[in-house]
Amino acid sequence: MKKTLLISAIQIRSATASDLPKINSLIGLAVMNWPMAKRLKRLAVPVLRYDQADLMFLEVLVATFRGEVVGVAAWDTTTSQVSPTGQGGLFHGLYVLPLIQGQGVGEKLMAAVFDDARGHQVRGLLIKAQRVSKSYFSHHGIQALAANDGDYPWRYWKALA
Repeated sequence: MKKTLLISAIQIRSATASDLPKINSLIGLAVMNWPMAKRLKRLAVPVLRYDQADLMFLEVLVATFRGEVVGVAAWDTTTSQVSPTGQGGLFHGLYVLPLIQGQGVGEKLMAAVFDDARGHQVRGLLIKAQRVSKSYFSHHGIQALAANDGDYPWRYWKALA
Protein backbone atom coordinates (compact mmCIF):
# COMPACT_ATOMS: atom_id res chain seq x y z
CA MET A 1 0.00 0.00 0.00
CA LYS A 2 1.35 3.40 -0.88
CA LYS A 3 2.30 5.64 2.03
CA THR A 4 -0.19 8.37 1.12
CA LEU A 5 -3.08 5.89 0.90
CA LEU A 6 -2.31 4.45 4.31
CA ILE A 7 -1.87 7.83 5.98
CA SER A 8 -5.09 9.24 4.54
CA ALA A 9 -6.97 6.25 5.97
CA ILE A 10 -5.45 6.56 9.46
CA GLN A 11 -7.74 8.00 12.11
CA ILE A 12 -6.42 9.44 15.39
CA ARG A 13 -8.61 9.40 18.49
CA SER A 14 -8.40 9.26 22.27
CA ALA A 15 -7.86 5.79 23.67
CA THR A 16 -10.53 4.08 25.76
CA ALA A 17 -10.30 1.30 28.31
CA SER A 18 -11.52 -1.16 25.69
CA ASP A 19 -8.44 -0.31 23.59
CA LEU A 20 -5.97 -1.39 26.29
CA PRO A 21 -5.60 -5.04 25.18
CA LYS A 22 -4.90 -3.98 21.58
CA ILE A 23 -2.58 -1.17 22.71
CA ASN A 24 -0.59 -3.52 24.91
CA SER A 25 -0.39 -6.18 22.22
CA LEU A 26 0.92 -3.55 19.80
CA ILE A 27 3.51 -2.36 22.35
CA GLY A 28 4.66 -5.96 22.79
CA LEU A 29 5.05 -6.43 19.03
CA ALA A 30 6.90 -3.12 18.66
CA VAL A 31 9.30 -3.78 21.53
CA MET A 32 10.00 -7.35 20.42
CA ASN A 33 11.05 -5.86 17.08
CA TRP A 34 13.76 -3.70 18.70
CA PRO A 35 17.38 -4.66 17.87
CA MET A 36 18.48 -5.86 21.29
CA ALA A 37 18.72 -9.04 23.31
CA LYS A 38 15.47 -11.03 23.42
CA ARG A 39 15.63 -11.39 27.22
CA LEU A 40 15.92 -7.63 27.66
CA LYS A 41 12.94 -7.06 25.37
CA ARG A 42 10.83 -9.60 27.31
CA LEU A 43 11.69 -7.80 30.55
CA ALA A 44 10.86 -4.37 29.06
CA VAL A 45 7.42 -5.19 27.65
CA PRO A 46 5.49 -5.45 30.96
CA VAL A 47 6.94 -2.16 32.19
CA LEU A 48 5.96 -0.30 29.03
CA ARG A 49 2.33 -1.47 28.88
CA TYR A 50 -0.50 0.92 29.75
CA ASP A 51 -3.35 0.33 32.20
CA GLN A 52 -6.51 2.05 33.48
CA ALA A 53 -4.50 4.43 35.69
CA ASP A 54 -2.49 5.58 32.69
CA LEU A 55 -5.71 6.48 30.89
CA MET A 56 -6.67 8.64 33.89
CA PHE A 57 -3.35 10.50 34.14
CA LEU A 58 -2.03 10.59 30.57
CA GLU A 59 -3.43 11.73 27.26
CA VAL A 60 -3.34 8.52 25.23
CA LEU A 61 -4.05 8.65 21.50
CA VAL A 62 -4.46 5.72 19.14
CA ALA A 63 -4.04 5.55 15.39
CA THR A 64 -6.54 3.24 13.77
CA PHE A 65 -6.76 1.74 10.31
CA ARG A 66 -10.08 0.13 9.38
CA GLY A 67 -10.97 0.06 13.07
CA GLU A 68 -7.77 -1.67 14.19
CA VAL A 69 -5.25 -0.02 16.50
CA VAL A 70 -1.99 0.36 14.55
CA GLY A 71 -0.24 2.97 16.69
CA VAL A 72 -0.33 4.59 20.10
CA ALA A 73 1.17 7.72 21.63
CA ALA A 74 0.86 9.05 25.16
CA TRP A 75 1.89 12.23 26.91
CA ASP A 76 1.63 13.71 30.39
CA THR A 77 -0.16 17.06 30.57
CA THR A 78 1.44 18.12 33.83
CA THR A 79 4.19 20.61 33.09
CA SER A 80 6.67 19.18 35.54
CA GLN A 81 9.50 18.60 33.06
CA VAL A 82 12.31 21.16 33.03
CA SER A 83 14.14 22.03 29.83
CA PRO A 84 16.51 24.79 28.78
CA THR A 85 13.52 26.72 27.45
CA GLY A 86 11.12 26.29 30.37
CA GLN A 87 8.59 23.89 31.84
CA GLY A 88 6.82 21.34 29.71
CA GLY A 89 5.02 18.04 29.54
CA LEU A 90 6.46 14.57 28.99
CA PHE A 91 5.99 12.66 25.74
CA HIS A 92 5.54 9.28 27.34
CA GLY A 93 5.53 6.81 24.47
CA LEU A 94 5.18 6.28 20.73
CA TYR A 95 4.64 2.82 19.26
CA VAL A 96 3.65 1.73 15.76
CA LEU A 97 2.81 -1.75 14.50
CA PRO A 98 6.14 -3.03 13.08
CA LEU A 99 4.56 -4.15 9.80
CA ILE A 100 3.70 -0.54 8.89
CA GLN A 101 6.58 1.36 10.47
CA GLY A 102 8.09 3.89 8.08
CA GLN A 103 4.71 4.67 6.52
CA GLY A 104 4.08 7.93 8.43
CA VAL A 105 1.85 6.62 11.22
CA GLY A 106 4.32 7.71 13.91
CA GLU A 107 4.58 11.16 12.34
CA LYS A 108 0.81 11.52 12.30
CA LEU A 109 0.59 10.45 15.95
CA MET A 110 3.40 12.84 16.96
CA ALA A 111 1.67 15.71 15.17
CA ALA A 112 -1.57 14.87 17.00
CA VAL A 113 0.25 14.83 20.35
CA PHE A 114 1.92 18.17 19.60
CA ASP A 115 -1.42 19.71 18.57
CA ASP A 116 -3.09 18.30 21.69
CA ALA A 117 -0.32 19.72 23.88
CA ARG A 118 -0.62 23.14 22.22
CA GLY A 119 -4.35 23.00 22.96
CA HIS A 120 -3.46 22.52 26.64
CA GLN A 121 -1.10 25.54 26.42
CA VAL A 122 1.92 23.31 27.07
CA ARG A 123 5.10 25.14 26.01
CA GLY A 124 6.98 22.01 25.02
CA LEU A 125 7.38 18.28 25.47
CA LEU A 126 10.36 16.37 26.83
CA ILE A 127 10.99 13.06 25.10
CA LYS A 128 13.04 10.42 26.88
CA ALA A 129 13.85 8.17 23.94
CA GLN A 130 14.99 4.59 24.00
CA ARG A 131 18.37 4.01 22.40
CA VAL A 132 16.68 2.33 19.42
CA SER A 133 14.52 5.39 18.69
CA LYS A 134 17.15 8.14 18.96
CA SER A 135 17.57 8.36 15.21
CA TYR A 136 13.80 8.60 14.71
CA PHE A 137 13.48 11.77 16.79
CA SER A 138 16.67 13.26 15.34
CA HIS A 139 15.42 12.55 11.82
CA HIS A 140 12.26 14.51 12.61
CA GLY A 141 14.27 17.55 13.68
CA ILE A 142 13.51 17.34 17.37
CA GLN A 143 16.19 19.05 19.46
CA ALA A 144 18.51 16.70 21.35
CA LEU A 145 19.42 17.84 24.87
CA ALA A 146 22.85 17.41 26.39
CA ALA A 147 22.89 14.89 29.22
CA ASN A 148 24.48 15.79 32.54
CA ASP A 149 25.54 13.26 35.14
CA GLY A 150 22.44 11.46 36.37
CA ASP A 151 20.24 12.62 33.47
CA TYR A 152 18.45 10.23 31.19
CA PRO A 153 20.92 9.92 28.28
CA TRP A 154 18.68 10.32 25.20
CA ARG A 155 16.50 13.32 25.84
CA TYR A 156 14.84 15.51 23.24
CA TRP A 157 12.82 18.71 23.51
CA LYS A 158 10.00 19.73 21.20
CA ALA A 159 9.21 23.43 21.68
CA LEU A 160 5.52 24.11 21.07
CA ALA A 161 5.07 27.78 21.98
